Amino acid sequence: MRRRVLIVLMIYSTVVVLALSVPLAVLVGRERVQRFGENRAAAATFFAELSSREDDSGLPRLRESVERYNSLYDEGIAVLDRNGQARAMSGLDVERPDVQQAIAGALRNQRVDFPSGLTPWSQPSVLVAAPVGGGTQVDGAVVIAASTDAARRDVATAWIVIAAGALLILATIVVIAAALSRWVVRPLTVLSSRVHSFGDKFHTPLSIDEPQQPMPATPTSTAYVGPPEVRELSGAFDAMAEDVETATAAQRRLVADTAHALRNPLAALRIRLDLLGMRVPDSAVDAHVKTTLEVDRLSTVVEDLLVLAAAETPAATQTVSCDVGATVTDRVEFWSSAMEVAGVTPSVTKSEETLLATVPEDDLIRILDALLSNATNYAGADAMVEIDYRAQGGHVVLSISDTGPGVPVDELPMLVDRFFRASSAHGEGTGLGLSIVHALTERAGGSLHVSVRRPSGLKIELAFLREC
Repeated sequence: MRRRVLIVLMIYSTVVVLALSVPLAVLVGRERVQRFGENRAAAATFFAELSSREDDSGLPRLRESVERYNSLYDEGIAVLDRNGQARAMSGLDVERPDVQQAIAGALRNQRVDFPSGLTPWSQPSVLVAAPVGGGTQVDGAVVIAASTDAARRDVATAWIVIAAGALLILATIVVIAAALSRWVVRPLTVLSSRVHSFGDKFHTPLSIDEPQQPMPATPTSTAYVGPPEVRELSGAFDAMAEDVETATAAQRRLVADTAHALRNPLAALRIRLDLLGMRVPDSAVDAHVKTTLEVDRLSTVVEDLLVLAAAETPAATQTVSCDVGATVTDRVEFWSSAMEVAGVTPSVTKSEETLLATVPEDDLIRILDALLSNATNYAGADAMVEIDYRAQGGHVVLSISDTGPGVPVDELPMLVDRFFRASSAHGEGTGLGLSIVHALTERAGGSLHVSVRRPSGLKIELAFLREC
């Protein structure tokens, strides 16, 4: 994978460098040919003006200037009259077709166009022609066979510098890309290695250095795509998830089987204690009562563990809904007598519309029973219990709050943990009630939020998807 990341970075960097260096090289060629053209055009204009000032008596001076130019720059030059006859010439064959074409154009008061750009492999010379005279009166022509050697050398030197700079930039990018690709890929490689070494049930480890064949598709996922390391890591994670799911299911079965196996012996022990109670002497009555209470507590724990194991079992995929208002009314009526005995006053805020939530009715009954039981047992005398349900967006929000002593803020996140009881709790309890509520809520796709009620008390808010 590191090699592929490096290749991608290098391709991108190469494209960027070429996009910058190629236009720069073209610009250098155009700038050089512009200076070259301006210089040679000025030379042709100079000889054209000199020819127009000199008559036949000044031909020796004109020829001397032409020969001096040819010896100095090694470029052929010819100065002709209006009939195309040479007045002064040095190093240029005027009989060449291209020269004759340039002369004809100059006599028609036209100048030869220079190439738009210059490269190291351009022609070794170009013809520069200028008319003698001005306006509509053309008295002759000047033609120079300008050498492009110096200009081509300058362009080649500039291109070499640009290429060297581009290669230096690419080399720097290679070093940076190598370090960057190692930094990006290393966590994935380390994670893959750690996943391979996790647990004894893992499948046969795959090499993280050699390419692997794509993992086969599973019933719950499509075929893996992407780099071999990612495919291999995905397969390893699927194997680990399967092992974790198997271990979780085994744990739930162990809890359920253990609780089920204990329920019958505890029931039998409770019956025997009742029978034994009829013959217990007065001195052992207190011990018998305490033993009976402990057996009852263990029976309650066993029943709660069975309910919790069932709550943590994934529900069927089919959508089930219930009427929240009707269920709340039914359960509050069921708990009203127990609340009256405990000195707790319930208050229900009903919604004006029928609210259907995507939670099984049996699960919602268990949730409400657990919450109302906690409020009855722990809110205390003269406390108010407020039950409210309402529509909020695409959810049905159910909240139960009380005006009791509440729970310390630092203990709120632990209330849904198994067997945890708040420091403010008093009386009997297993510490499994809110764990069951949390498991049933999550199984229905809902959420649970526990907060402090102001000025005192506890507020539990549940949110379920609303069925429209």
